[in-house]
Amino acid sequence: MSSMEHVERLRMDGVPFRSYLDAGRHLVRLALPGVLVHVPLATLCLLALTVTAGDSAAVVNGRFQLIGTSDAPLRIWTLVPVAVALAAEIVVFPATVIIATGHLVDRRIPPVEALRATVRRLPPLLVLLLVSGAACAAGAGVLMMTDQHWLVRVGLVVAAYAAMPALLAVPGVLLHGLSGLGSIRRAYRMTELSFLPTALTLAFGVFLVPAAAAWALESGLRLLPGPLATLGWGLAGTVLALAVTPVQAAVVARQFLHNMAWRTEVVDSDLAHGLPGGPAPRPVRPGLLPAALLPGLLFSGVVLVNPFGWPEVAETTVTELPVSARDRDREPELRPLDLQDLHLGRDGDPVVVMDGFEDDSSLLACADPSCRKASFAWAEPDGSGTRWQAGAASARLPDGRLLLTTWTSGGLELLTCEATACVRGSGAVATTRRPPESVGVALAVRRDGGPVVAFAEPDPAGGDQPAHDLVSFIFCADPSCAHPEPRQVARLETTGYSSLEHDLVAAVGPGDRPVAARYDSATGQIHVISCPDAACQRPSVTSPVPPDPPAPHRLWNAGLAMAVRPDGRPAIAYRDLRDQATKLLDCRTPDCVQADVRTLGAGSGFQAAPVLAVDRAGRPVVAFESLEHQRLMLAVCTGSRCESIPVSRNGNGFGERLAMTMNAEGDPVIAWIDDSLASSGLDWNLRITTPLNLTPDRRAAR
Repeated sequence: MSSMEHVERLRMDGVPFRSYLDAGRHLVRLALPGVLVHVPLATLCLLALTVTAGDSAAVVNGRFQLIGTSDAPLRIWTLVPVAVALAAEIVVFPATVIIATGHLVDRRIPPVEALRATVRRLPPLLVLLLVSGAACAAGAGVLMMTDQHWLVRVGLVVAAYAAMPALLAVPGVLLHGLSGLGSIRRAYRMTELSFLPTALTLAFGVFLVPAAAAWALESGLRLLPGPLATLGWGLAGTVLALAVTPVQAAVVARQFLHNMAWRTEVVDSDLAHGLPGGPAPRPVRPGLLPAALLPGLLFSGVVLVNPFGWPEVAETTVTELPVSARDRDREPELRPLDLQDLHLGRDGDPVVVMDGFEDDSSLLACADPSCRKASFAWAEPDGSGTRWQAGAASARLPDGRLLLTTWTSGGLELLTCEATACVRGSGAVATTRRPPESVGVALAVRRDGGPVVAFAEPDPAGGDQPAHDLVSFIFCADPSCAHPEPRQVARLETTGYSSLEHDLVAAVGPGDRPVAARYDSATGQIHVISCPDAACQRPSVTSPVPPDPPAPHRLWNAGLAMAVRPDGRPAIAYRDLRDQATKLLDCRTPDCVQADVRTLGAGSGFQAAPVLAVDRAGRPVVAFESLEHQRLMLAVCTGSRCESIPVSRNGNGFGERLAMTMNAEGDPVIAWIDDSLASSGLDWNLRITTPLNLTPDRRAAR
């Protein structure tokens, strides 16, 4: 070979394309420094972080996530791997540049020799890194001082483009023994006659193409189910991580030699200057690939097997619909304030009840348990919705149909609904002279399908400013309620009823005995109305939560949720007016004369009221939001002990309500809205979150 053959070959244009061909042909050998350094460090780092993740980790849709009540683990999982990878890359990237340079001049450099040469030149490499980092930070700081965001973006792009030739300082340090500052000066002198094409080549080959490949991989893996996506990241993600450095090093090495080849009086020996010697590298062993994939396979296996018992959660974002003009001809839509209830339909799939101001109620019926596909249907008759109308109360019938309330000109009526259609009942079950927003309504269903309507209205004898509310149970023989039978069961101090919150709730206990609970949003007092028999001939009223003196200008989200255990004891979730904390009122008797109060989590006046259900063993399960930590929490209570566990992260702020039910497998299914009010309008998501292994029954089954 003549002394100018390498020079002539390296003067050819098309550096990025030829560099990628070189990287592809020699990918295995170019990746050896990364395998020797990154793989052991990444394996140890992942093992240590996985063991220490503790209660912060969860498996969401088959993917690892950190949703704990503290952001410290998230910062650790972000900073520690980045710091370890950066420290390793300081050695791996220069060593790979040495090997890539050797391939361009027909010299085979063993990876160990390349790493040794890099370690010997580590001080000037660190100086090069510090100078480059300081220059970038200073430039970014200066640009950030202006309020012109477009100018900052343009300035950062221009500065990054201008800094590209500094990458050629790396081979200058390694092969020519230059200092950190000296190598930077030489890199810019080498490119002074070809600055624009050199900077474009380095930007395109070193950053843009690898970033596009990573984006394409991430986009493709998002289309896969969670477990396959996790395994895909373990395999394809590891391969991509090990392949990026060889591609980048091949571009830097060829561009460096390309610029050198165009200098005068350069021969082939000049291009090979500074390359380490040593014995010929050994053939690559077949066991290299499993060793290279070890970090990804190990992490994927831990996530899929879940030996640490992390919470497993299935979560779906149902819709991201903007608020459009109100028109009956449009399809029903989900708005941030409309969430009311969640039930299981005939086939066991979730059905969400939506109802809000200035609109009719609607149903969102999920086509599968995860609610990846959903359909909408109007529930109320056309034109029944009015401003300030009370939200629809709902209950599930034994056959899986839903029972909804609606206000018409004739009074309160019942609707019997399938997932896509509703049928009106036989007429009004109750009438009132008061506006609907001043009346409390709740629904419950007996075992035979007969509805029980809890109805609270201001005492008509009190005139325009009544001091008391009359609470009645309205009994119906069937869902059509052709012959309603009202029975007054309590006379309580008057309170306000919110169309966004459930201030009045009802349930049916064993023996079809109805139970109701009312929350006084002015004083925080809770009244429990219970019946010793199905006809409620001798109702009793207890006040297990005493009143708090009303405070002026107090405005907060009220409401409560109630469920009755198989032994007849009610459990009530609410937010205490005194300290805003989420609490569980655990009744020790069916009439709640004796009760315990358990605090589940801190709160504020802007949180939605908690929701509650009981599992198959009668244990209370409470879903509530943690506004401080921006998490959706689930509390599972066994005996006198309640354990609160985060089940989802909230990025934008909660909506006005939560809704929950228990599915056929005994898992809680929670509907909630993740929303924020931004200058561009409402940006929100309806989420269906199902914790899969948190209830005691499921834990025992596993």
